[in-house]
Amino acid sequence: MRKISYYPLECELKRQRMSKTDLQKETQLSTTTIAKIAKNKDISMKALKIIAEVLNCDIDKILTFEDVYSKNEKKFMKRGIIDE
Repeated sequence: MRKISYYPLECELKRQRMSKTDLQKETQLSTTTIAKIAKNKDISMKALKIIAEVLNCDIDKILTFEDVYSKNEKKFMKRGIIDE
């Protein structure tokens, strides 16, 4: 399974010397949407597009997907039964 990560957004905000509060004001997105970003929750494609436009960047500078493994999958990987 894969989960969303907004770590690239954190990096882009730092690069542009912008806080999440600044981002919220510039994008006029709700505080709920900004909170979802902080918790790595799904947000709408419309919100992603607005963020990308405000930051003048592509979506890959905003999010990435990370692999998440179950306990059983982790056990099997340790034993070499399945590959990462």
